[in-house]
Amino acid sequence: MPHSEIQNAPPLYGWSIAIAAGAIATGVSFVAVGIEGNGSVAIGAVIALVVGVIFTIAETPPAQNKARPTQQVTAKTAAPPAAAPAAAQDAPAVAEDAGIQPQKLDAPVGTADDLKQISGVGPVLERKLNELGIYHFWQIAGWSEDEITWVDGFLNFKGRIQRDEWITQASKLAATSPSTRPA
Repeated sequence: MPHSEIQNAPPLYGWSIAIAAGAIATGVSFVAVGIEGNGSVAIGAVIALVVGVIFTIAETPPAQNKARPTQQVTAKTAAPPAAAPAAAQDAPAVAEDAGIQPQKLDAPVGTADDLKQISGVGPVLERKLNELGIYHFWQIAGWSEDEITWVDGFLNFKGRIQRDEWITQASKLAATSPSTRPA
């Protein structure tokens, strides 16, 4: 069965603790303090909401606020543009030591390769790679260590690209793919 993750989901254990805290607050306000009915339920709900929000904020990773300029490759030419200030606006925020973003294509050259043929790439990951301008095996096969580091960090893979040997797989698949790098 394929593994799927919900992106940006709140931590469930935090909300479980929050609900338990709300239930305890409801019980205490009803039994010990003597607040009856809706008042004790309201106190429990407020406590649960506050504790849940605190856990969600505590578990949210800090936003990265430095963007690296990227180079763009059009479908007609493989040469990077002379100036890339507009590309910098499109670049996702990454840390300074996170490598460099691979050159991206505005659109596939001819027909896009089926990146799902690479072990570990499913439909969702293929869509993310396409959104990054990666459509072909030859693009992945040509990644440098810095580009692997950037993609690994951007997708939060923690070394998965090397473990699954994407570069080796992409090189083999590029040899049999009808799409080729533009001249």
